[in-house]
Amino acid sequence: MNVELALKASEPSFLIIEQRRRKDIVIGVPHHAPGGKANLPCPEHNDADENTGFLGRYVAEKLGCCSIIACNYTLDVNKSLHSDYTTQIKRWNPKVLVEVHGHGAIRARSDVEISSGSAARNTWSTGLAAKLSSLLTKSKDLKDLSVCGDYGRIYFKASSSVTVTNREWLAYHIELPPKLRKATADGVTIVPGVAYVFCDSLVTALEEMPGQP
Repeated sequence: MNVELALKASEPSFLIIEQRRRKDIVIGVPHHAPGGKANLPCPEHNDADENTGFLGRYVAEKLGCCSIIACNYTLDVNKSLHSDYTTQIKRWNPKVLVEVHGHGAIRARSDVEISSGSAARNTWSTGLAAKLSSLLTKSKDLKDLSVCGDYGRIYFKASSSVTVTNREWLAYHIELPPKLRKATADGVTIVPGVAYVFCDSLVTALEEMPGQP
């Protein structure tokens, strides 16, 4: 399978599972659809996180870790312990799960919101947010991007996502704004180049974080 082409397909529903050297950290993307496809065929989660699959896979390749991407899915896979998405993550048995999501820039209180699923794990989400913010200040294109990991100050808390609240691993639920996921070129929605600059900083921040508490 040509994965890059598969990520551009607007149908059917399928999983992209890629096993790499590292299993201690896993990158998950539960709501991917290509740019230009705003909705998923899923009644529980209709809004598509456009182009998040490209970014999640890029981060996984940089880290050399396993990744799983649910494309155009008919199920809200990170809300069930028995979905094929969650089951595969449990098989890998990671110490850390990083889920990449996208928001519409309406309800979010910061450009990038990071949650570890509860106030009890606030130290981890705020820690990653602080490292990421510090790295982004070095980029002229990203220095003004706001990043928040404080459970009490973010909108997307991920408290109902079983993959994030699961106690078997530490999770980072990362919500990205449209400006890091979508740009237009010749009438086609593409991933903006600056998004990969952001992902490089995210990779560095994740590598600097300690492991499972």
